[in-house]
Amino acid sequence: MSIPKEKIEEVRDRASIVQVVNEYVPLTKRGHNHVGLCPFHSEKTPSFTVNEEKKIFYCFGCNATGNVITFLMKKDGLAFPEAVRALASRYGITINESKRDVPDEREQIYAALRAASEYFSGMLKASAGDPAKEYLKSRGLTGELAKRFHIGYAPNKWDGLLNFLKGRGISVEAALKAGLLVKKDKGPGHYDRFRNRVIFPITDVRGRIIGFGGRAMDDKSLPKYLNSPESPVFKKGETLFGLAQAKEAVSKEGYVLVVEGYFDLVALHRHGFLNSVATMGTALTTDHIRTLKGYTSSIYALFDSDDAGKKAALRGLNLFLNEDISCRAVLLSQGKDPDEFLKLAGPDALREAIVDAPTLMEFYLSTLRSKVNMTAPEGKKKYFEDALSYLSKIGNLAERGHYATIVASTLGIGVDSVYDALKGASSGSLKVKSGFQVKSLPELTLLRVIMKHPELYNPEVEAAFEAFTDGELKTAAKAVAALCREGLPVSGPALLERVEGEALKGAMAELLFKEMDGFVEEPARMVQDSLKSILNRGKIKPSTQDMVKLLEQMGKSDIAVELQKRIDAGPSGKRH
Repeated sequence: MSIPKEKIEEVRDRASIVQVVNEYVPLTKRGHNHVGLCPFHSEKTPSFTVNEEKKIFYCFGCNATGNVITFLMKKDGLAFPEAVRALASRYGITINESKRDVPDEREQIYAALRAASEYFSGMLKASAGDPAKEYLKSRGLTGELAKRFHIGYAPNKWDGLLNFLKGRGISVEAALKAGLLVKKDKGPGHYDRFRNRVIFPITDVRGRIIGFGGRAMDDKSLPKYLNSPESPVFKKGETLFGLAQAKEAVSKEGYVLVVEGYFDLVALHRHGFLNSVATMGTALTTDHIRTLKGYTSSIYALFDSDDAGKKAALRGLNLFLNEDISCRAVLLSQGKDPDEFLKLAGPDALREAIVDAPTLMEFYLSTLRSKVNMTAPEGKKKYFEDALSYLSKIGNLAERGHYATIVASTLGIGVDSVYDALKGASSGSLKVKSGFQVKSLPELTLLRVIMKHPELYNPEVEAAFEAFTDGELKTAAKAVAALCREGLPVSGPALLERVEGEALKGAMAELLFKEMDGFVEEPARMVQDSLKSILNRGKIKPSTQDMVKLLEQMGKSDIAVELQKRIDAGPSGKRH
């Protein structure tokens, strides 16, 4: 059964779009709006704008737009009914529905994951979890840390979790989709995916459990680490372990430390580095970087100082250049990972390594220099060409100048020579079409004024809307006119629902935000001036009576009748 329209409107009206968006994108208040880095495209300067009064968001960089429901749909990959139900639940709105034909898959998965976390947590506290408690103790984990990360234990049973979930009324199908169970290869039945492992719940930035990571308690069991498979709620390449716990510290410290493993992360937290997150045994991805950009402009990635660690550091350079954010490589001189480094060298040594950390670009140039013969022409040529390929991707002029100076000094040439070479290299960023590409300023002006002052809408205005020559503006004007005729507020969500296509929705949203800038100062005069300009051009004559005839010819007889009534009701009964 579909959700009643009035309930959808109630959800949209009651839900705070600023509050919801702020959970994914840290926002800063700026005048009437809140701004932050866009979660839907790469940017360094905030252009993502949210307005509580209008209840819409809009990105001036990529044109993404919508309301609180569509934001959740885009960010969490939800279907429309799922997003509405999630917001209704959060804001205490009851939606009475008969049995759904299609169960809410994601909610069933979340319920299965929550139940599984209770099971793992309970097993760690029970006597069956004693071996796990001893193992955690040997790794330096205190009870407080185990509690902070909700660490649990999966006993060495094939059906322990399976039976627990059945007792909680969780379906096998939901548990399978959540990655908690595995179907037997031969014969019917299922078994627990995680067995005899310490369990780390993986959460999204809102703290919802979306998966698990299991660590074997001896190095003989393979694989050493076992993660949940990807599911409708868990995407490994988009998820950062510990972000929910670290986001406040990241904002406070101004930078984030990134490691690759669960125990590495917990070790950092144990030593006071609360601004730390972890990938799950994978290198940083573009999605990881975009997520972190919402919280900080400084990323420090911890790498081993051996050849494998150095190669891992260099692999990420392109990603960071493409995302226009600086990353520093923290090279660890001792131990095989951050956990071991902290045990051997201590937290002060890590702080020193952070202070001394070079940018990835500096590290790349240094490594490149050591790999080629800088005394031979061929070596210098190789160094110059490879360095230019990366310099050309740096958008910030000051930053590019810094590295150009390093390259010039290394080669013993003038920095102007580097700049000349860069002119031939590709640089700059893709410019995204934004807003209405209009040919008629009077049409745009009339539309903006009526959006701000719908009380000025009348048949002459609608006649002018019909006479618009700009196709996009005409479509937008029709949506505004429909709301005015129906006596409905010209609000952001209502307008965006009445136009089709992301580009047009984006252009409308941009207008809604820009109309606050003081442009509309004398609305009545601006309407009259725009009407004169629009209605006096081409075939449309200044006579109001001619306007009536034109409207009839256009098949707009209802509007023509309204306009004729206005003429007839005039003081002298004469044509205007």
